[in-house]
Amino acid sequence: MPNYLGRYRSSLLVCACVVACYLVTTAVAAKEVSAYYVSASAGNDNNDGRTEKTPWASLDRVVSQRLAPGDTVRFRAGDRFIGQLIIDESGAPDAVITFTSYGDGEKPILDAAPMEKGSAVATVVINDQDYIEIEGLEIQNFRRKSLRGVRDVDAFGILVRNTGKRFLKGFEFHNLTVQNIYPIKLKKHFDSTSVSGIRFETLPAKTYKDAVNTSEIYLHNNVLRHTGRFGMSLRHRPSKVDRLAGLPVNYDVNVRITGNTCEHLGGSCVLMNGVYNGLLEGNIFLRSGSTIQAERSVQRGSGAWFFRSRHIVAQKNVAISSRGHNDSSGIHVDYGNEDILVQYNFLYDNEGYGTEILGKNKNIIWRYNISVGDGTRRIKVPRPDGKTSHHAGKTVFVSDFSVPRRIQSRGVYIYNNTYVTAANSQPGIEINSVDTHIINNIFVASPNSHMGHRVKIGWNDVQIARNAFSGSIAPAFIARDSRPLLADISFVGEASAVGTYALPSRYHAELRGQSLTHPSFPAAGKGILGHISEVPEVDFFNKPLDHDSPLVGAGY
Repeated sequence: MPNYLGRYRSSLLVCACVVACYLVTTAVAAKEVSAYYVSASAGNDNNDGRTEKTPWASLDRVVSQRLAPGDTVRFRAGDRFIGQLIIDESGAPDAVITFTSYGDGEKPILDAAPMEKGSAVATVVINDQDYIEIEGLEIQNFRRKSLRGVRDVDAFGILVRNTGKRFLKGFEFHNLTVQNIYPIKLKKHFDSTSVSGIRFETLPAKTYKDAVNTSEIYLHNNVLRHTGRFGMSLRHRPSKVDRLAGLPVNYDVNVRITGNTCEHLGGSCVLMNGVYNGLLEGNIFLRSGSTIQAERSVQRGSGAWFFRSRHIVAQKNVAISSRGHNDSSGIHVDYGNEDILVQYNFLYDNEGYGTEILGKNKNIIWRYNISVGDGTRRIKVPRPDGKTSHHAGKTVFVSDFSVPRRIQSRGVYIYNNTYVTAANSQPGIEINSVDTHIINNIFVASPNSHMGHRVKIGWNDVQIARNAFSGSIAPAFIARDSRPLLADISFVGEASAVGTYALPSRYHAELRGQSLTHPSFPAAGKGILGHISEVPEVDFFNKPLDHDSPLVGAGY
Protein backbone atom coordinates (compact mmCIF):
# COMPACT_ATOMS: atom_id res chain seq x y z
CA MET A 1 0.00 0.00 0.00
CA PRO A 2 1.42 3.41 -0.91
CA ASN A 3 2.66 5.48 1.99
CA TYR A 4 0.39 8.48 1.44
CA LEU A 5 0.77 9.61 5.05
CA GLY A 6 4.54 9.77 4.75
CA ARG A 7 4.28 11.74 1.54
CA TYR A 8 1.78 14.10 3.17
CA ARG A 9 4.07 14.70 6.13
CA SER A 10 7.00 15.37 3.76
CA SER A 11 4.89 17.88 1.84
CA LEU A 12 3.94 19.64 5.07
CA LEU A 13 7.63 19.81 6.06
CA VAL A 14 8.61 21.32 2.71
CA CYS A 15 5.81 23.89 2.93
CA ALA A 16 6.79 24.77 6.48
CA CYS A 17 10.43 25.33 5.40
CA VAL A 18 9.33 27.52 2.50
CA VAL A 19 7.10 29.61 4.76
CA ALA A 20 9.83 29.91 7.39
CA CYS A 21 12.39 31.00 4.82
CA TYR A 22 9.93 33.54 3.41
CA LEU A 23 9.23 34.98 6.86
CA VAL A 24 12.94 35.24 7.68
CA THR A 25 13.70 36.87 4.33
CA THR A 26 10.81 39.30 4.74
CA ALA A 27 11.96 40.19 8.25
CA VAL A 28 15.49 40.88 7.06
CA ALA A 29 14.23 42.95 4.13
CA ALA A 30 11.93 44.90 6.41
CA LYS A 31 14.64 45.72 8.95
CA GLU A 32 14.95 49.45 9.38
CA VAL A 33 18.36 50.78 8.41
CA SER A 34 19.62 52.96 11.24
CA ALA A 35 21.67 56.14 11.37
CA TYR A 36 23.43 57.07 14.60
CA TYR A 37 24.85 60.47 15.52
CA VAL A 38 27.82 61.18 17.78
CA SER A 39 29.00 64.53 19.16
CA ALA A 40 31.79 64.92 21.70
CA SER A 41 30.77 68.53 22.33
CA ALA A 42 26.98 68.23 22.55
CA GLY A 43 26.21 64.54 23.05
CA ASN A 44 25.33 62.24 25.92
CA ASP A 45 25.75 58.48 25.92
CA ASN A 46 22.32 58.16 27.56
CA ASN A 47 20.70 59.63 24.45
CA ASP A 48 19.24 57.35 21.79
CA GLY A 49 21.73 58.62 19.18
CA ARG A 50 19.03 58.60 16.50
CA THR A 51 19.00 62.30 15.60
CA GLU A 52 21.35 65.25 15.42
CA LYS A 53 19.56 66.63 18.49
CA THR A 54 20.04 63.44 20.55
CA PRO A 55 23.58 62.27 19.75
CA TRP A 56 25.81 59.98 21.71
CA ALA A 57 29.05 61.43 23.06
CA SER A 58 31.79 58.80 22.90
CA LEU A 59 33.50 56.17 20.78
CA ASP A 60 32.85 53.66 23.59
CA ARG A 61 29.11 54.09 23.06
CA VAL A 62 29.53 53.49 19.33
CA VAL A 63 31.52 50.33 19.98
CA SER A 64 28.87 48.99 22.36
CA GLN A 65 26.10 49.39 19.78
CA ARG A 66 25.21 46.35 17.71
CA LEU A 67 25.42 47.60 14.12
CA ALA A 68 23.70 45.87 11.22
CA PRO A 69 24.28 45.92 7.46
CA GLY A 70 23.25 49.26 6.00
CA ASP A 71 23.71 51.20 9.25
CA THR A 72 25.55 54.54 9.29
CA VAL A 73 27.44 56.19 12.14
CA ARG A 74 27.93 59.96 11.78
CA PHE A 75 30.44 62.00 13.79
CA ARG A 76 29.86 65.71 14.22
CA ALA A 77 32.12 67.99 12.20
CA GLY A 78 34.58 70.01 14.28
CA ASP A 79 34.48 67.61 17.25
CA ARG A 80 37.40 65.60 18.61
CA PHE A 81 36.81 62.03 19.80
CA ILE A 82 39.36 60.45 22.13
CA GLY A 83 39.54 56.66 22.16
CA GLN A 84 39.37 53.65 19.87
CA LEU A 85 36.79 52.85 17.26
CA ILE A 86 36.64 49.05 17.22
CA ILE A 87 34.47 47.87 14.35
CA ASP A 88 33.28 44.37 15.21
CA GLU A 89 30.34 43.94 12.84
CA SER A 90 30.23 43.40 9.10
CA GLY A 91 28.05 44.92 6.44
CA ALA A 92 26.77 43.12 3.36
CA PRO A 93 27.54 43.42 -0.37
CA ASP A 94 24.58 45.73 -0.99
CA ALA A 95 24.43 47.21 2.51
CA VAL A 96 27.80 48.30 3.85
CA ILE A 97 28.28 49.78 7.31
CA THR A 98 29.38 53.40 6.91
CA PHE A 99 31.29 55.71 9.25
CA THR A 100 31.15 59.35 8.19
CA SER A 101 30.43 62.90 9.41
CA TYR A 102 27.57 65.36 9.69
CA GLY A 103 27.31 69.12 10.04
CA ASP A 104 29.48 71.97 8.83
CA GLY A 105 33.11 72.59 9.69
CA GLU A 106 36.38 70.70 9.83
CA LYS A 107 36.44 66.93 9.65
CA PRO A 108 35.75 65.25 12.99
CA ILE A 109 38.96 63.91 14.54
CA LEU A 110 39.31 60.41 15.98
CA ASP A 111 42.45 60.01 18.10
CA ALA A 112 43.52 57.03 20.24
CA ALA A 113 46.79 58.52 21.50
CA PRO A 114 45.50 60.61 24.49
CA MET A 115 43.56 57.74 26.10
CA GLU A 116 43.88 57.83 29.90
CA LYS A 117 45.36 54.36 30.35
CA GLY A 118 47.82 54.76 27.45
CA SER A 119 48.00 55.17 23.71
CA ALA A 120 46.28 52.42 21.73
CA VAL A 121 48.09 50.76 18.83
CA ALA A 122 45.46 51.89 16.32
CA THR A 123 42.68 54.45 16.36
CA VAL A 124 40.38 52.39 14.14
CA VAL A 125 40.56 48.59 14.42
CA ILE A 126 38.78 46.11 12.13
CA ASN A 127 39.42 42.45 12.94
CA ASP A 128 37.85 39.83 10.65
CA GLN A 129 34.98 42.09 9.52
CA ASP A 130 34.16 43.36 6.05
CA TYR A 131 31.93 45.49 3.83
CA ILE A 132 32.99 48.65 5.62
CA GLU A 133 33.09 52.24 4.33
CA ILE A 134 34.92 55.02 6.16
CA GLU A 135 34.87 58.55 4.74
CA GLY A 136 35.06 62.21 5.66
CA LEU A 137 36.98 61.76 8.95
CA GLU A 138 40.39 62.73 10.28
CA ILE A 139 42.37 59.97 11.98
CA GLN A 140 45.35 60.60 14.28
CA ASN A 141 47.53 58.49 16.57
CA PHE A 142 50.73 60.14 17.78
CA ARG A 143 51.45 57.65 20.56
CA ARG A 144 53.16 59.06 23.66
CA LYS A 145 52.17 56.82 26.57
CA SER A 146 52.62 53.04 26.81
CA LEU A 147 49.56 50.85 27.10
CA ARG A 148 49.77 47.51 28.85
CA GLY A 149 50.00 44.65 26.37
CA VAL A 150 50.66 46.91 23.38
CA ARG A 151 54.07 47.21 21.76
CA ASP A 152 55.56 50.70 21.85
CA VAL A 153 57.06 50.25 18.36
CA ASP A 154 53.72 49.95 16.55
CA ALA A 155 51.28 52.67 15.51
CA PHE A 156 48.43 52.79 13.01
CA GLY A 157 45.61 55.09 12.07
CA ILE A 158 43.36 52.36 10.63
CA LEU A 159 44.32 48.71 11.07
CA VAL A 160 42.43 45.97 9.18
CA ARG A 161 43.41 42.41 10.08
CA ASN A 162 42.36 39.14 8.50
CA THR A 163 43.43 36.45 10.97
CA GLY A 164 42.50 33.62 8.61
CA LYS A 165 39.00 32.76 9.78
CA ARG A 166 37.30 33.57 6.47
CA PHE A 167 37.51 35.51 3.23
CA LEU A 168 37.04 39.25 3.74
CA LYS A 169 35.73 41.55 1.04
CA GLY A 170 34.61 45.10 0.42
CA PHE A 171 36.51 48.03 1.95
CA GLU A 172 36.22 51.63 0.80
CA PHE A 173 38.15 54.34 2.64
CA HIS A 174 37.97 57.78 1.05
CA ASN A 175 38.09 61.51 1.69
CA LEU A 176 40.03 60.88 4.90
CA THR A 177 42.84 62.86 6.46
CA VAL A 178 45.22 60.49 8.25
CA GLN A 179 48.11 62.21 9.98
CA ASN A 180 50.48 62.23 12.93
CA ILE A 181 50.83 58.44 13.14
CA TYR A 182 53.96 57.75 15.18
CA PRO A 183 55.10 55.00 17.58
CA ILE A 184 56.36 55.71 21.06
CA LYS A 185 59.78 54.54 19.94
CA LEU A 186 61.20 53.40 16.63
CA LYS A 187 61.88 49.73 16.03
CA LYS A 188 65.55 48.98 15.46
CA HIS A 189 65.10 46.90 12.31
CA PHE A 190 63.87 48.81 9.26
CA ASP A 191 62.32 45.82 7.49
CA SER A 192 60.08 44.91 10.42
CA THR A 193 58.73 48.42 10.99
CA SER A 194 55.11 48.50 9.86
CA VAL A 195 53.86 51.87 11.20
CA SER A 196 51.17 53.05 8.78
CA GLY A 197 48.35 55.51 8.33
CA ILE A 198 46.21 52.73 6.83
CA ARG A 199 47.30 49.10 7.17
CA PHE A 200 45.84 45.84 5.83
CA GLU A 201 47.27 42.57 7.16
CA THR A 202 46.31 39.04 6.13
CA LEU A 203 47.93 36.17 8.01
CA PRO A 204 49.34 33.20 6.07
CA ALA A 205 47.44 29.94 5.70
CA LYS A 206 48.83 26.97 7.64
CA THR A 207 47.09 24.39 5.43
CA TYR A 208 45.74 24.36 1.88
CA LYS A 209 42.12 24.28 3.10
CA ASP A 210 42.65 27.20 5.47
CA ALA A 211 43.72 29.64 2.75
CA VAL A 212 41.78 32.92 2.67
CA ASN A 213 42.41 36.44 1.47
CA THR A 214 41.11 40.00 1.61
CA SER A 215 39.72 41.48 -1.59
CA GLU A 216 38.00 44.49 -3.16
CA ILE A 217 39.98 47.18 -1.36
CA TYR A 218 39.45 50.74 -2.61
CA LEU A 219 41.47 53.59 -1.08
CA HIS A 220 40.90 56.89 -2.84
CA ASN A 221 41.08 60.66 -2.47
CA ASN A 222 42.70 60.57 0.96
CA VAL A 223 45.41 62.82 2.39
CA LEU A 224 48.11 61.12 4.45
CA ARG A 225 50.89 63.04 6.13
CA HIS A 226 53.40 62.75 8.96
CA THR A 227 53.73 59.04 9.71
CA GLY A 228 56.63 57.01 11.05
CA ARG A 229 56.83 54.94 7.88
CA PHE A 230 53.97 54.13 5.48
CA GLY A 231 50.97 56.04 4.33
CA MET A 232 49.09 52.95 3.08
CA SER A 233 50.51 49.45 3.36
CA LEU A 234 49.02 46.09 2.41
CA ARG A 235 50.64 42.82 3.36
CA HIS A 236 49.36 39.34 2.70
CA ARG A 237 52.01 37.11 4.20
CA PRO A 238 52.85 34.13 1.98
CA SER A 239 51.88 30.66 3.08
CA LYS A 240 54.56 27.99 3.44
CA VAL A 241 52.21 25.49 1.77
CA ASP A 242 53.75 24.77 -1.64
CA ARG A 243 50.39 24.13 -3.35
CA LEU A 244 49.35 27.73 -2.67
CA ALA A 245 52.35 29.34 -4.37
CA GLY A 246 51.20 31.64 -7.16
CA LEU A 247 47.46 31.15 -6.53
CA PRO A 248 45.32 34.28 -6.06
CA VAL A 249 44.16 33.00 -2.67
CA ASN A 250 47.74 33.50 -1.45
CA TYR A 251 47.44 37.23 -2.14
CA ASP A 252 45.06 40.07 -1.37
CA VAL A 253 43.08 40.63 -4.55
CA ASN A 254 41.73 43.65 -6.45
CA VAL A 255 43.34 46.60 -4.70
CA ARG A 256 42.75 50.10 -6.06
CA ILE A 257 44.71 53.05 -4.67
CA THR A 258 43.81 56.19 -6.60
CA GLY A 259 43.81 59.96 -6.24
CA ASN A 260 45.55 60.09 -2.85
CA THR A 261 48.10 62.65 -1.68
CA CYS A 262 50.95 61.73 0.68
CA GLU A 263 53.38 64.25 2.09
CA HIS A 264 56.28 64.15 4.51
CA LEU A 265 56.04 60.49 5.44
CA GLY A 266 58.92 58.91 7.35
CA GLY A 267 58.91 56.12 4.77
CA SER A 268 56.85 55.35 1.66
CA CYS A 269 53.35 56.37 0.66
CA VAL A 270 52.31 52.95 -0.67
CA LEU A 271 53.46 49.38 -0.19
CA MET A 272 51.75 46.52 -2.03
CA ASN A 273 53.14 43.32 -0.53
CA GLY A 274 51.35 40.18 -1.66
CA VAL A 275 48.78 41.82 -3.94
CA TYR A 276 47.19 40.14 -6.98
CA ASN A 277 45.58 42.65 -9.34
CA GLY A 278 46.52 46.09 -8.09
CA LEU A 279 46.04 49.58 -9.50
CA LEU A 280 48.08 52.59 -8.34
CA GLU A 281 46.78 55.55 -10.31
CA GLY A 282 46.75 59.34 -10.08
CA ASN A 283 48.43 59.65 -6.69
CA ILE A 284 50.87 62.33 -5.51
CA PHE A 285 53.86 61.38 -3.35
CA LEU A 286 55.71 64.31 -1.77
CA ARG A 287 58.90 63.91 0.26
CA SER A 288 58.91 60.23 1.18
CA GLY A 289 61.65 59.48 3.72
CA SER A 290 60.98 62.70 5.60
CA THR A 291 63.03 63.71 8.64
CA ILE A 292 60.04 65.21 10.46
CA GLN A 293 59.86 63.49 13.88
CA ALA A 294 63.21 61.94 13.00
CA GLU A 295 63.55 59.85 16.17
CA ARG A 296 60.22 58.12 15.43
CA SER A 297 60.64 57.69 11.65
CA VAL A 298 62.65 55.38 9.40
CA GLN A 299 63.72 58.34 7.18
CA ARG A 300 63.91 56.22 4.04
CA GLY A 301 61.43 55.37 1.34
CA SER A 302 60.37 55.38 -2.29
CA GLY A 303 57.06 56.99 -3.10
CA ALA A 304 55.59 53.53 -3.77
CA TRP A 305 56.93 50.00 -4.16
CA PHE A 306 55.81 46.46 -4.84
CA PHE A 307 56.94 43.21 -3.24
CA ARG A 308 55.84 39.63 -4.01
CA SER A 309 52.95 40.92 -6.08
CA ARG A 310 51.42 40.08 -9.47
CA HIS A 311 49.43 41.98 -12.09
CA ILE A 312 50.15 45.51 -10.86
CA VAL A 313 49.75 48.76 -12.81
CA ALA A 314 51.26 52.03 -11.58
CA GLN A 315 50.32 54.91 -13.82
CA LYS A 316 49.82 58.68 -13.87
CA ASN A 317 51.39 59.18 -10.45
CA VAL A 318 53.71 62.02 -9.40
CA ALA A 319 56.61 61.33 -7.00
CA ILE A 320 58.75 64.23 -5.81
CA SER A 321 61.78 64.46 -3.51
CA SER A 322 62.03 60.98 -2.01
CA ARG A 323 64.96 60.75 0.40
CA GLY A 324 66.93 58.05 2.22
CA HIS A 325 70.28 56.27 2.43
CA ASN A 326 68.87 53.38 0.35
CA ASP A 327 66.08 52.87 -2.22
CA SER A 328 64.26 56.25 -2.21
CA SER A 329 63.08 56.26 -5.81
CA GLY A 330 59.85 57.75 -7.05
CA ILE A 331 58.50 54.23 -7.62
CA HIS A 332 60.42 50.98 -7.37
CA VAL A 333 59.86 47.30 -8.06
CA ASP A 334 61.34 45.30 -5.21
CA TYR A 335 61.97 41.57 -5.60
CA GLY A 336 59.71 38.58 -6.19
CA ASN A 337 57.13 40.24 -8.47
CA GLU A 338 55.58 39.17 -11.76
CA ASP A 339 53.76 41.18 -14.44
CA ILE A 340 54.32 44.75 -13.25
CA LEU A 341 53.54 47.71 -15.55
CA VAL A 342 54.87 51.17 -14.65
CA GLN A 343 53.82 53.87 -17.12
CA TYR A 344 52.97 57.58 -17.51
CA ASN A 345 54.51 58.62 -14.18
CA PHE A 346 56.41 61.85 -13.45
CA LEU A 347 59.37 61.28 -11.12
CA TYR A 348 61.25 64.37 -9.97
CA ASP A 349 64.16 64.98 -7.58
CA ASN A 350 64.15 61.53 -6.02
CA GLU A 351 67.48 60.87 -4.38
CA GLY A 352 67.82 57.18 -5.11
CA TYR A 353 67.12 56.08 -8.68
CA GLY A 354 65.22 57.10 -11.79
CA THR A 355 64.27 53.47 -12.47
CA GLU A 356 64.76 50.87 -9.73
CA ILE A 357 64.04 47.18 -10.35
CA LEU A 358 65.47 44.53 -8.03
CA GLY A 359 65.90 40.76 -8.45
CA LYS A 360 63.79 37.63 -8.85
CA ASN A 361 61.17 39.44 -10.94
CA LYS A 362 59.44 38.35 -14.15
CA ASN A 363 58.01 40.56 -16.88
CA ILE A 364 58.61 44.08 -15.61
CA ILE A 365 57.50 46.80 -18.05
CA TRP A 366 58.71 50.38 -17.52
CA ARG A 367 57.52 52.71 -20.31
CA TYR A 368 56.50 56.31 -21.03
CA ASN A 369 57.73 57.71 -17.73
CA ILE A 370 59.62 60.96 -17.19
CA SER A 371 62.47 61.01 -14.67
CA VAL A 372 64.05 64.39 -13.91
CA GLY A 373 66.79 65.07 -11.42
CA ASP A 374 66.67 61.58 -9.91
CA GLY A 375 69.69 59.61 -8.66
CA THR A 376 71.55 62.42 -6.89
CA ARG A 377 72.53 60.46 -3.77
CA ARG A 378 76.25 60.53 -2.98
CA ILE A 379 78.23 58.02 -0.95
CA LYS A 380 80.47 58.71 2.03
CA VAL A 381 78.61 61.93 2.82
CA PRO A 382 76.98 62.45 6.26
CA ARG A 383 73.20 62.41 6.06
CA PRO A 384 70.44 64.00 8.15
CA ASP A 385 69.71 60.62 9.78
CA GLY A 386 73.33 60.34 10.91
CA LYS A 387 74.07 57.50 8.51
CA THR A 388 76.41 57.41 5.56
CA SER A 389 75.05 55.91 2.38
CA HIS A 390 76.93 53.15 0.60
CA HIS A 391 74.55 53.25 -2.38
CA ALA A 392 75.18 55.98 -4.92
CA GLY A 393 72.25 57.28 -6.94
CA LYS A 394 71.66 55.91 -10.44
CA THR A 395 69.59 56.86 -13.44
CA VAL A 396 68.80 53.21 -14.20
CA PHE A 397 69.30 50.54 -11.54
CA VAL A 398 68.34 46.96 -12.39
CA SER A 399 69.82 44.80 -9.64
CA ASP A 400 69.93 41.08 -8.92
CA PHE A 401 69.25 41.69 -5.22
CA SER A 402 66.83 39.23 -3.64
CA VAL A 403 66.70 37.13 -0.48
CA PRO A 404 67.81 34.49 0.51
CA ARG A 405 70.03 34.54 -2.58
CA ARG A 406 70.60 36.84 -5.48
CA ILE A 407 68.60 35.94 -8.59
CA GLN A 408 68.54 38.00 -11.77
CA SER A 409 65.18 39.26 -12.95
CA ARG A 410 64.02 37.91 -16.29
CA GLY A 411 62.06 39.87 -18.86
CA VAL A 412 62.75 43.56 -18.14
CA TYR A 413 61.47 46.08 -20.69
CA ILE A 414 62.54 49.69 -20.28
CA TYR A 415 61.45 51.69 -23.30
CA ASN A 416 60.27 55.14 -24.37
CA ASN A 417 61.17 56.88 -21.14
CA THR A 418 62.82 60.28 -20.76
CA TYR A 419 65.67 60.65 -18.26
CA VAL A 420 67.18 64.04 -17.41
CA THR A 421 69.88 64.51 -14.76
CA ALA A 422 70.09 67.31 -12.23
CA ALA A 423 72.88 69.85 -12.44
CA ASN A 424 76.00 68.94 -10.43
CA SER A 425 75.00 65.27 -10.20
CA GLN A 426 76.76 62.10 -11.34
CA PRO A 427 74.25 59.23 -11.31
CA GLY A 428 75.42 55.79 -12.38
CA ILE A 429 73.99 53.07 -14.61
CA GLU A 430 73.65 49.45 -13.47
CA ILE A 431 71.92 46.60 -15.30
CA ASN A 432 72.18 43.07 -13.95
CA SER A 433 69.30 41.01 -15.32
CA VAL A 434 68.45 38.52 -18.06
CA ASP A 435 66.36 39.09 -21.17
CA THR A 436 66.50 42.86 -20.75
CA HIS A 437 65.57 45.47 -23.34
CA ILE A 438 66.44 49.18 -23.14
CA ILE A 439 65.04 50.76 -26.27
CA ASN A 440 63.89 54.18 -27.58
CA ASN A 441 64.67 56.11 -24.40
CA ILE A 442 66.05 59.64 -24.16
CA PHE A 443 69.03 60.16 -21.86
CA VAL A 444 69.95 63.81 -21.26
CA ALA A 445 72.80 64.92 -19.02
CA SER A 446 72.06 68.49 -18.00
CA PRO A 447 74.88 71.08 -17.99
CA ASN A 448 77.42 70.47 -15.22
CA SER A 449 76.29 66.87 -14.75
CA HIS A 450 77.51 63.49 -15.95
CA MET A 451 75.39 60.39 -16.51
CA GLY A 452 77.11 57.06 -16.00
CA HIS A 453 79.77 58.03 -13.48
CA ARG A 454 79.93 54.26 -13.02
CA VAL A 455 78.51 51.89 -15.64
CA LYS A 456 77.90 48.26 -14.78
CA ILE A 457 76.17 45.99 -17.28
CA GLY A 458 76.62 42.51 -15.94
CA TRP A 459 75.16 40.21 -18.59
CA ASN A 460 75.34 39.91 -22.36
CA ASP A 461 71.63 39.12 -22.62
CA VAL A 462 70.82 42.83 -22.64
CA GLN A 463 69.49 44.59 -25.71
CA ILE A 464 70.27 48.31 -25.79
CA ALA A 465 69.14 49.92 -29.01
CA ARG A 466 68.06 53.19 -30.59
CA ASN A 467 68.29 55.36 -27.51
CA ALA A 468 69.02 59.07 -27.82
CA PHE A 469 71.98 60.47 -25.86
CA SER A 470 72.65 64.13 -25.15
CA GLY A 471 75.28 65.83 -23.00
CA SER A 472 78.02 64.30 -20.91
CA ILE A 473 77.15 60.59 -20.87
CA ALA A 474 79.60 57.77 -20.25
CA PRO A 475 81.03 56.46 -23.55
CA ALA A 476 80.84 52.93 -22.11
CA PHE A 477 77.05 53.25 -21.91
CA ILE A 478 76.64 54.71 -25.38
CA ALA A 479 78.93 52.04 -26.83
CA ARG A 480 76.53 49.30 -25.69
CA ASP A 481 73.78 50.78 -27.85
CA SER A 482 73.59 49.01 -31.22
CA ARG A 483 72.01 52.01 -33.00
CA PRO A 484 72.59 55.10 -30.84
CA LEU A 485 71.18 58.52 -31.65
CA LEU A 486 73.60 61.28 -30.66
CA ALA A 487 71.84 64.60 -30.33
CA ASP A 488 71.94 67.97 -28.65
CA ILE A 489 68.63 67.98 -26.78
CA SER A 490 67.56 70.92 -24.65
CA PHE A 491 64.32 71.24 -22.73
CA VAL A 492 63.20 74.80 -22.05
CA GLY A 493 60.90 75.59 -19.19
CA GLU A 494 60.40 75.22 -15.45
CA ALA A 495 62.49 72.29 -14.23
CA SER A 496 59.70 70.90 -12.05
CA ALA A 497 56.96 71.30 -14.69
CA VAL A 498 56.19 68.09 -16.52
CA GLY A 499 55.27 69.93 -19.72
CA THR A 500 58.86 71.07 -20.06
CA TYR A 501 59.88 67.56 -21.12
CA ALA A 502 57.61 67.11 -24.13
CA LEU A 503 59.93 66.49 -27.08
CA PRO A 504 59.86 69.68 -29.22
CA SER A 505 58.86 69.29 -32.86
CA ARG A 506 62.30 70.35 -34.10
CA TYR A 507 63.62 66.95 -33.01
CA HIS A 508 60.89 64.81 -34.53
CA ALA A 509 62.56 64.12 -37.86
CA GLU A 510 65.88 62.91 -36.45
CA LEU A 511 64.86 61.24 -33.20
CA ARG A 512 62.95 58.27 -34.50
CA GLY A 513 63.26 55.02 -32.59
CA GLN A 514 62.83 51.49 -33.74
CA SER A 515 59.58 49.64 -34.14
CA LEU A 516 59.19 47.03 -31.41
CA THR A 517 57.00 44.21 -30.30
CA HIS A 518 55.39 45.27 -27.04
CA PRO A 519 55.69 42.77 -24.18
CA SER A 520 52.61 40.92 -23.03
CA PHE A 521 50.72 42.01 -19.96
CA PRO A 522 48.07 39.33 -19.32
CA ALA A 523 45.98 41.36 -16.84
CA ALA A 524 45.33 44.21 -19.30
CA GLY A 525 41.67 44.80 -20.12
CA LYS A 526 40.37 42.65 -17.26
CA GLY A 527 38.55 43.52 -14.04
CA ILE A 528 39.93 46.56 -12.23
CA LEU A 529 42.52 46.84 -15.02
CA GLY A 530 39.86 46.92 -17.73
CA HIS A 531 40.98 50.38 -18.88
CA ILE A 532 44.61 49.30 -19.30
CA SER A 533 45.86 48.53 -22.81
CA GLU A 534 48.53 45.90 -23.32
CA VAL A 535 49.84 47.80 -26.34
CA PRO A 536 50.08 51.51 -25.51
CA GLU A 537 47.94 53.78 -27.66
CA VAL A 538 49.18 57.18 -26.47
CA ASP A 539 52.37 58.66 -25.06
CA PHE A 540 52.87 60.45 -21.74
CA PHE A 541 51.12 63.58 -23.05
CA ASN A 542 48.19 61.61 -24.44
CA LYS A 543 49.36 62.00 -28.03
CA PRO A 544 48.70 59.07 -30.41
CA LEU A 545 51.62 56.75 -31.08
CA ASP A 546 53.18 55.88 -34.40
CA HIS A 547 54.15 52.26 -33.88
CA ASP A 548 55.87 51.91 -37.27
CA SER A 549 58.22 54.85 -36.76
CA PRO A 550 57.98 55.87 -33.10
CA LEU A 551 59.64 58.88 -31.57
CA VAL A 552 62.12 58.21 -28.80
CA GLY A 553 61.32 59.29 -25.27
CA ALA A 554 58.13 59.54 -23.25
CA GLY A 555 56.16 61.93 -25.43
CA TYR A 556 55.88 65.05 -27.54
